[in-house]
Amino acid sequence: MNKLINKLRILGSGFTEDEYNLYRFDLLDNPDDAMRFISNRLNHCIFQPAVNRGYQQHVLEDKWITHHYLTSMRLPVPRTYGLYHPVFGETPDGKPLTEPDHVAELLETELPVCLFLKPRGGRKGSNVIRAELHKSIDGHIEVSAEGIVQQLDMFLQTLPQDAFGYYAGCYHGWLLQGYIPQHGFLNRINPHTINTLRIITFIDSQDNIQIQHAILRLGRQGGTADNWEKGGLSVAIDHVTGRLGRGVFKPQYSGAWASEHPDTGICFEGLILPEWSSVLDTCRRAAALFSGTRTVGWDIALSTDGPVIIEGNSDWGVPSVQVHTSGYLTDSVRRELVNFGVKLPDRAKSLPMALVALLVYQWRRSRAPRLLNALHERIRNPFRVT
Repeated sequence: MNKLINKLRILGSGFTEDEYNLYRFDLLDNPDDAMRFISNRLNHCIFQPAVNRGYQQHVLEDKWITHHYLTSMRLPVPRTYGLYHPVFGETPDGKPLTEPDHVAELLETELPVCLFLKPRGGRKGSNVIRAELHKSIDGHIEVSAEGIVQQLDMFLQTLPQDAFGYYAGCYHGWLLQGYIPQHGFLNRINPHTINTLRIITFIDSQDNIQIQHAILRLGRQGGTADNWEKGGLSVAIDHVTGRLGRGVFKPQYSGAWASEHPDTGICFEGLILPEWSSVLDTCRRAAALFSGTRTVGWDIALSTDGPVIIEGNSDWGVPSVQVHTSGYLTDSVRRELVNFGVKLPDRAKSLPMALVALLVYQWRRSRAPRLLNALHERIRNPFRVT
C-alpha cells in the first residue's frame, strides 16, 4: 500500500509513468527523494525558459547558422559542403545549391564520397541519412543510402518531405556534411556509427562556465545515428576525469544496463576517454559564444584530429543524463536557480493534492482534443450556427 501511495504522490507531482520507471522511483522509501529529479514537464515549462531567456537558443536550433558562427570563431566543426533546398539552398561561399546539377558540380572532384544529410532544424537524430556517392559506369552520380541505390537527382527528389516539422517548420533545407574519421578509441568500441559525447555546460549567475554532466552515446550496428531515442546506449562519464561508467538503453529498447557494447563485445566501463581536457576546453569556448543561453548540451565527435562540435542543444535531453545520477537538482543547482528566480518543489505533493493533480491532468488530456477539433471546425466554418 505504501508503494502505491508513494507512486501516486510522485506521479501527481508531475512525473510520467515512463519517468517513474526510468529513474526507478519504485525503490524509493521517501517520495520526496524523487524531487531531486527534474521532470520533463518542469524542464520545458519552468527550467529551460528561466535560464535560456534570450534568442541565442534559436541560433542553435538552426544548424546552418550555427555552422557559420562556429566556423567564423575558429571552432572545430564538420566539413559542410552546403545547404540543399530547391529555393533556399546555397554553399558556404554563397553559390546556389538548389538543383541536383549544383550538387553534382559541387561534389564532382570529391567522388567517391560519404556524406551525412541532416535537416537544417532536425532533432534527436531524426531523418539523418548516411549516403555513399560514386560515379557509375555511364558517368552519372549514384547514391547508395539505406540499402537503396538511386541516381542523384532521384535521391534528392525523394528526400523526406516531413523532415522540417520541428520548431514550427521554420528551418528548411538539408545540410550536406562530410564523414568524420572517428578516433580509434571509439572506433574500437563501436565502428558502426559516429559515437558522440553529450557535454552539459551551465553558465552560472556569476558568469562562470561549469561542466555539469557528460555522457557518451554509442550507436548500434545498422543505425545511422547514436541517439538514445534510436536504440543507442547512454554511457555515464565522470566529467572530471573522462572515465566511462556503465551504459543503459532507453526503456523502449529493454532498459538494460551494460558494461560492454552488444555488437562488438568490447568492455568500455572503466576506460578513460582520450583528449578529455581538449573536449572540455572546446565546450567551454563554445558556451562562451552563447552566454545568453546558459545551459547547452554540446554534441562532440572525437575525430582522429581531436574534438569536433556536431551541434549545440539548448533543450538538451534530461532523461539520458539524469538516468546516471541521483537527480539533476542538487543543492548547489537549486541555490543557483534561485538566482534566476526559479524555485522548484523539493517535496512531493500530499496524496490528496496529488490525486487532484492527476485528475486535472487526465481531464485536460481527454478534453483538449475535443476543444481543438471544435476550434478547427469553427475556423473552417465561421458562420455555422451551433
